[in-house]
This record gives sequence, structure tokens and C-alpha cells, in this order.
Amino acid sequence: MASNNLFDSFRNAVVGLVEALKRERNLKVHFLIGTVVLVSSYFLDISSGEMLWLTFAVFSVIGMELINTMVEGMMDVYSENHDPRIKFVKDVAAGIVLWYSLFAVVVGLIVLGRALFNWKADLGRFLALLYVVFFPIIVLGGGLKRRGKRKD
Repeated sequence: MASNNLFDSFRNAVVGLVEALKRERNLKVHFLIGTVVLVSSYFLDISSGEMLWLTFAVFSVIGMELINTMVEGMMDVYSENHDPRIKFVKDVAAGIVLWYSLFAVVVGLIVLGRALFNWKADLGRFLALLYVVFFPIIVLGGGLKRRGKRKD
């Protein structure tokens, strides 16, 4: 039931976050990694702009994992039977998490690489370019198709 009470709305949102965190292993992993990154950043020479990028990357990955969890749950409620359309929706939702995770890796390489190892941003830029240019080429070229599919 919907509530017009602002407090109830916030409480329900917190309950949703807690339940998702209890149930979803990947969400726990993202929270752990995000916590390590953000706590570590306090001990490094990181500008406020770099801190903003790190925070955005961490929150984005966790947010996308929550959306993925929601989509998978909705699809399971819709149908428990195998349906290629539902598989597609679930795979795309998981792909969104993967894409944002790759974004977070690039941000981490740029910001933490500079702070920890005095790396230039070129490594992160190269990796970002690699993801954006070569990932579609590999996929469109069939490089990620399952080999040896079973015949039922």
C-alpha cells in the first residue's frame, strides 16, 4: 500500500536497501569495494574534483546493481518459466552493471593511479577508449558468443 507519510517512504526505501543487501552477493561485493576505495581516498593526496569522480563511480555502480536486482526480481515475478525475452532483459540489466563497473575501473585507474603510483591519466584514457571502441567490435565480431552450445 502506498503511504503519503514522508517518514514511511524513507523507511520503506531503507528496508528495500537492507533487503537487497542481505540477498544479493554482488551488491555486498560492490559495497565492500566502494567502502575500501572511499576510505582509502582519505589517506591519499586526492583533489576535491577527483574525490567527486570516485564518489560518483562508487554510487553509480551500487545504484546500477540495485536497478539490476529490481529488474531481475520483477522478471521473476512476471514469469518463472524460461523465456528468451526475459533472459534478454535480465542480461541487459546485468550488462548495465558491467558497463558502470568498467567506468568505475577507469575512474579508479586515473585517480588512484595518480595518487598511488604517480601514473599519468593516459592509462585510464587508453582503457576507456579500449572499452568503448573494441568491446562493440569484439561483440559484433562474435568474439563473446558461447562456443559449443548444447543442442536440446
